[in-house]
Amino acid sequence: MIFVLQADEPESELEARVTKVESIVTAAGGEMTQRNHWGVRQLAYEIQHQTRGNYMHLMFKSVTEVIAKLDNEFRLDHKVLRHIIVIDDEWKERNEASMARRRRPGATVSAPASAPIGVTAAAPVQKTEPEAPVNESAPEVVGDGAPETPAEQ
Repeated sequence: MIFVLQADEPESELEARVTKVESIVTAAGGEMTQRNHWGVRQLAYEIQHQTRGNYMHLMFKSVTEVIAKLDNEFRLDHKVLRHIIVIDDEWKERNEASMARRRRPGATVSAPASAPIGVTAAAPVQKTEPEAPVNESAPEVVGDGAPETPAEQ
């Protein structure tokens, strides 16, 4: 989940929303797994006459009913400029696989098929085998594919 709060709001307002998310998630038997404060950033376009926003990224594990409750809470909060909740069941597996590829010395990191736009994958190197030796005694194929014999010459 990512939400953007108005930039002129104090940090206590941001913490109040994080606490609200934590209480909703834990009340449903879930757990918070990550919390990243991205800080105040310039918005790409004006939202509610605001040009800057305070970003917060939260990750949690919970039942799906929590999503509707959180969505409703953030829609009704007039100080939240934008929010998005993304369900990602396979994030941990993709992250661990990516980190393992990066740790191997000399390994190229290739993006999975479901990678987001803008992520490019390295092309795999294919080994080529040497061509088979040419057999001089085999008949030569001419025209329609029929072998040329000495009788036809």
